[in-house]
Amino acid sequence: MRFLPPSLLLLLKRIFLLLVVYSLLRVLFLILNLGVFKACAPLELFSAFIIGIRFDLVAITIINVPVILIHSLPDRWLRQSAVLRLSDLLFFFLNIPFLLANCVDLELFRFSSRRMTADIFSILGLGDDFVNTAPRMVADFWMQLVVFIAISWLLITATRRTSHTFLQTEPFARTIGSRLSTSLLVLVVTFLGFRGGFQLKPLSILSASSFSSGAETPLILNSSFTLLKTFGKNQLLNLHYYTPETAEKLAPTRHCYGNDSTFQRKNVVVIIVEGMGKEYIGTLSGLPTHTPFLDSLIGKSLAFRQAYANGKRSIEGIPAVTAGIPAMNDLPFISSPYSSNTITSFATLLKPKGYTSVFFHGGTNGTMGFDGFSKIAGYDNYFGRTEYGNEKDFDGNWGIYDMPFLQRSLQELNTLSTPFHATLFTLTSHHPYAIPEAYNKVLPKGTLPIHQSVHYTDESLRLFFQNASTQPWYSNTLFVITADHTALAEHPFYKTRAGIYAIPVVYFSPGDSITGISDRTTQQIDILPSVMDYLNYPDTFFALGSSVFDSQPAGHAINFLNGTFQLINDNYSFVFDTLTHSGLFDFQKDPQQRMNLADNLSATGKSMEMVLKATLQQHNNAMIENKMFLPASSR
Repeated sequence: MRFLPPSLLLLLKRIFLLLVVYSLLRVLFLILNLGVFKACAPLELFSAFIIGIRFDLVAITIINVPVILIHSLPDRWLRQSAVLRLSDLLFFFLNIPFLLANCVDLELFRFSSRRMTADIFSILGLGDDFVNTAPRMVADFWMQLVVFIAISWLLITATRRTSHTFLQTEPFARTIGSRLSTSLLVLVVTFLGFRGGFQLKPLSILSASSFSSGAETPLILNSSFTLLKTFGKNQLLNLHYYTPETAEKLAPTRHCYGNDSTFQRKNVVVIIVEGMGKEYIGTLSGLPTHTPFLDSLIGKSLAFRQAYANGKRSIEGIPAVTAGIPAMNDLPFISSPYSSNTITSFATLLKPKGYTSVFFHGGTNGTMGFDGFSKIAGYDNYFGRTEYGNEKDFDGNWGIYDMPFLQRSLQELNTLSTPFHATLFTLTSHHPYAIPEAYNKVLPKGTLPIHQSVHYTDESLRLFFQNASTQPWYSNTLFVITADHTALAEHPFYKTRAGIYAIPVVYFSPGDSITGISDRTTQQIDILPSVMDYLNYPDTFFALGSSVFDSQPAGHAINFLNGTFQLINDNYSFVFDTLTHSGLFDFQKDPQQRMNLADNLSATGKSMEMVLKATLQQHNNAMIENKMFLPASSR
């Protein structure tokens, strides 16, 4: 290897060291999330590790451009102690933060089901939750901290040894020819490193899905790569799959369900339960229940077995439920450049009909920008931890325990003039799943850390409805109960691409005839048009979803993950990555989505693809053009 100068050999050693570290982190990622990859064959996992090296090299190259430039200097320069020390420090400074991100993702992936993206920085900047919860996170996820310290120690120790070895080598006599060839080699290798190979387009997050069946995508990727590839990319693209008329026919956005004489001036209370996956609700999942009260309420309600979230995080779920805005890219609406757009929501639609609207949230004011979003969404008031005004009920992490907060919310509802709309967002069933000490020995702990807090939230809802039923406004109210997203899962299906979005959607109106458990597919963004349909709302309005009370069009659900879109319809899941790769899966018979039926069921796949593309076009173009609402003149 003497045809290469020692400085470049030192660089190659450092890159190889980083590849070893990234591979070790990938092994840990696999072990800690084994349930997600349980159905993957050993050969597929091995292939994911090999393909992942390409993505590792891209991330390593981009991160270490300054280091590469320093190692391209003549040997005699790098041998100066100050320059070599600068090179070492720069190597640590650039790489260790990204290693931290990969270590954090060892645990974070269990909640988000995707690799970390750059939007994490905008979310952390909203409110003081990061400061409030960081100590508890460190205490609970100490293993990831130990891994990070060990990995960092390995990197620092090995780097210093390679630097010491470099100083022991003989200087390299460079000719003009060797300098030119070395410079060309560095340029070519760096260029290929940026692109990830010789292919026409540089590797992207979407590329990972084309190398696998989709299930291995998170294993192929690394968190450094996804952070780098999403940084600064927060703009949507105008789409023109179809003419506007065809798109509207495939994915209608204009809705009108009644007239002034039939409009029901009922109160509308939407309860969004933190992390309440369908898996925990025995009546809907068929599994042991952790929600005895919700099970009993479902017996008096209209509920859906095939209901899905449009995102995997609270910051995505709240806009989906309250304003019908699905998460269609990596950047949530609340922290996107489009967050100042005029939007349609419960509050904006009902206010002209004389409704008062309040957004109740047990969290600290500023959490994920929910207080600001409530104003954008047209709510008259926001009621959070500050307005609650009693720190004795603070859980020490996120905000006010569910039981006292729901009771206080009920007191506030009693002061409102009718009709009113209220959104209530709970928080206790969020990590670290702390509940009041008095309930620790009373409620069953279950088999997952979240189960006891789910029991507590269920008991909080029971008391809320028990006391609400004594109020004069109760019988004239439509309650909608759903979740912001899913959380920890135990049953294999709820770890699959479809199952990680399975949530409850329940419509309950005391004394009304809307009851039963439906198999129609529905989603969070259907809640807004469904409520308007139930009320016989007289005006035409904008909504991307469809009403569950309307037999046409057929129900479906859409979501976005790891650069790919998924549309769920009945038993089928259609996965599309906007390049050329797509797949159709029967997730009831094939829950791990291993058998692509696109060729066998081409008509079904084509139909689902058309609906998905039309929905994407309607969403993107309306968001970009600020048309996610209908002016009064066009209603």
